[in-house]
Amino acid sequence: MDRRTVMKAVGGTALAVALAGCSDLLQEEDDPIEDAEVPDEPIEAGLQTFLEGAPAVLGVQAQYGAETAVRRINDNGGIADRQVELEVVEEGEEALENYQQFVDDGMDVTFGPISSGNHEAMVPEINDQGVINVATDGTVTTLYEEDHPPEDNQYSFRFQNHDVMEALAAAIEAVELLGEDEIDTYAGINPGYAFGFDEQEIFAAGIEQLTGAELVYEGFPDLGTDDMSTHIEEVNSEEPDVLFSSCWGGDATLLLEQGHGAGMFDNVELLVGPVLYGSANDLSEDLTDGPIRAGSRNFYWDQPDTERWSPGDELVAEVQDEYGVLPTAHFMSGYGAVTAWATAAEKAVRLLGRWPDQEELAEVLTNHGFFTPAGYHTIGPDHQGYSNAHFGELAWSGEYDAAVIEDVNVYAAKNVSPPQGQTSLDWIESW
Repeated sequence: MDRRTVMKAVGGTALAVALAGCSDLLQEEDDPIEDAEVPDEPIEAGLQTFLEGAPAVLGVQAQYGAETAVRRINDNGGIADRQVELEVVEEGEEALENYQQFVDDGMDVTFGPISSGNHEAMVPEINDQGVINVATDGTVTTLYEEDHPPEDNQYSFRFQNHDVMEALAAAIEAVELLGEDEIDTYAGINPGYAFGFDEQEIFAAGIEQLTGAELVYEGFPDLGTDDMSTHIEEVNSEEPDVLFSSCWGGDATLLLEQGHGAGMFDNVELLVGPVLYGSANDLSEDLTDGPIRAGSRNFYWDQPDTERWSPGDELVAEVQDEYGVLPTAHFMSGYGAVTAWATAAEKAVRLLGRWPDQEELAEVLTNHGFFTPAGYHTIGPDHQGYSNAHFGELAWSGEYDAAVIEDVNVYAAKNVSPPQGQTSLDWIESW
């Protein structure tokens, strides 16, 4: 191939530019795919996410993100001239059944889920069925490191950063703010299922390696609980220097509400919550008070700095106009999952001169790099997505009349995740 063809294959296409949110990016001119053997019918895609109840705080953001990516794809001529039709269903407790139904309905690709437990249940079936799924979330660390390593996993991918990246970013953030010698004790309140156990274990390993701090309490309320008072009472009793919480959705809001009511923020030096900003659109101004550092996974809309990277501001306006909310990292979960697959599919067409089959597309998606409004992302050889992690001070914006994060720290993927072939806990213990 000549240089022009190679550049377009690796991401300089009009589609890649549109999905990055830019007007110009590695692009000489819009040059359509010529002579490729591509089906005439639309691409059928399925997304499952939480649309009801407390988890919908995150789930609908993933829906909005996926819909926005699909809209941009279709407005810019589709993927290799094929339009995309997206079906969205409630994830609930039927994630495995949803995936099977998508396959039975002839979907070309599926996206989701949000829940780590659901994701764990799906991976074996995804590899049996051979229809690519790009998970929006379901971020438990052991899933691709230990349970389904690359040699056993061909068709299951994940866009969102996995737990180790945000839990370690939380530990480093606490040390950066308070100082290594000022953290003697820590506690955790995390949701009582795979995700919460995983996040607490990784944070504990990281903070102990960095500071030698002692764990004084850990609690695991049920996901979707209506009362965290017993856990908050324990924290108030122990007065830890750092409280770590991966509570998300309605649970995160409840923790802040009951924590403020019980004076918890008078008894801890710092709360670090790696997915706390996912609940931004449900937070009131009074809940942003206190020593709170909120994580925003792999996306915050003014990072990279808008003086260097303009799509963030453009995206906020688009999302507010379309949906009336600020985009959170879970918006990017849906947007990025669709973008990963779409740019890989068009790359494959340009390389092959025809539409790829599932096995070929899986090969292209592995080690694939692409842009979104959140910057540059890669899908590693382990099928895991890698991009920056974000933490900042939870605050209130009069401009947006919503919660924001300020004084944002950005952690590169290589600094908060292990080298390929190492498990996260082994890597942390080797520091």
